[in-house]
Amino acid sequence: MDKYRKIWVFVLTLLFSNLANAETLVAHCRDRSPELIPTHNGCSGPVAEIIDIASNRIGLEVSWITVPWARTIKVAEYGGVDIIPRHSMNQIREAFLNGVAYGYQKRNVYYMISPQSDVEVNDLNDLEGLKVGALRGSFYSENFANAQHFKKFFFNDTEQIIKMLIKGRIDVAVMSSNHHEEKFRAESGLRQARYVDVFYNGRYISMPIESPMVKYWPMLKEQIDAMRTDGEIEKIFKKYHLPPPEQK
Repeated sequence: MDKYRKIWVFVLTLLFSNLANAETLVAHCRDRSPELIPTHNGCSGPVAEIIDIASNRIGLEVSWITVPWARTIKVAEYGGVDIIPRHSMNQIREAFLNGVAYGYQKRNVYYMISPQSDVEVNDLNDLEGLKVGALRGSFYSENFANAQHFKKFFFNDTEQIIKMLIKGRIDVAVMSSNHHEEKFRAESGLRQARYVDVFYNGRYISMPIESPMVKYWPMLKEQIDAMRTDGEIEKIFKKYHLPPPEQK
């Protein structure tokens, strides 16, 4: 028995030693309820849980801090964060991010019209010459990103956009089902344009190419891919009583 007890003690000692020396990934949380929710000591929601599980399986810990999205995407360019959860991907971001899709969601991009304006927006061309407000650093759609026939004004938060819209400082604001749609809907004076941009959007977890922890990216990606393939991501979302993202 002493022999086996010594072996067991050695295994436990090695295990706890590895945990104590585990490297830590710095992950940025932000309010994207109900999938991503900042808490007083970290981050909750199904996307945060996916990251925690995948990281722990390769021997890494996760330190969550709450940071506004505009700052996250800015510091990501020079590796100022290790993990970015729940975001869209485009050509600009692909240049400095390693990303893995954990699923796909249908995205509706809407345009809300100022109560001070009588314009009608039936398609993207109707925005010509107008002042359109958007969140700084956010991706809405390729159509919006590539459009050059209207003026784009960027703001740090949704509340700023709504105030400028109500006052008539901007004519229209772009929003989506992933950009605080409920806040725009709560303002009775705003009018939704008839034009709606609809497409399937990949939902990504990423690590900046310049992150000092990038050596772990292949293993982390492998874990997330396995969780998606095995149906574990679907089970995690259902545990939170949320519809899981579609898999393609």
